[in-house]
Amino acid sequence: MSTNPENTTPTPLAICNMALSRLGESPVKSLDANGTLPSRLCYMHYHPVRREVLCASRWSFATAETTLQSSEPYEADSAHKLRFSLPADCLRVLGVNCRSWTLRGRAIYANAPSIRLLYIADVEDTALFDPLFIEALSLRLAWKLCIPLINSTTARQALGEEYQRIALPQAAHFNGVQHHSNDQHPLYRLWRDSMSGMVE
Repeated sequence: MSTNPENTTPTPLAICNMALSRLGESPVKSLDANGTLPSRLCYMHYHPVRREVLCASRWSFATAETTLQSSEPYEADSAHKLRFSLPADCLRVLGVNCRSWTLRGRAIYANAPSIRLLYIADVEDTALFDPLFIEALSLRLAWKLCIPLINSTTARQALGEEYQRIALPQAAHFNGVQHHSNDQHPLYRLWRDSMSGMVE
């Protein structure tokens, strides 16, 4: 963890220690696959839980847009003749500017030579995270670590309810208010404009 007092961006280690503090556990010095039990568990669960929380809402800091070109024809589906591979960092498809398309595995099938994709990206840079997203992430991580560290189903239930009913909805709401007020987020304006010219 950085010792620079001017650096206020939480690191993955700091977020893990926020989760551990909710369980009454001492902070760890590193995320280490060969370290103490808390360190090993944080190393194991941080990124999967981060991806889970990213997928849980339309976070503006994780919203990305790209144009995909068809990678190969797809003969098995007469309605969707072209295959488009998803970007490597795509966690969740939010929309495609095509009236008829389907998602199978890591590919979109459509009937257009190119498509525009709006999606949630696998953002790892904590400097981009909203403070309330960080709060929700640390809470969900504490929920994940609860049983192996303190073996309390009561605490796990309380953490789960706080995440589902308070932390996640609050983080998603303020993210929307701050970045999508009146649906004026630049990416959504672009998306709205592109949708007006949808292809078959």
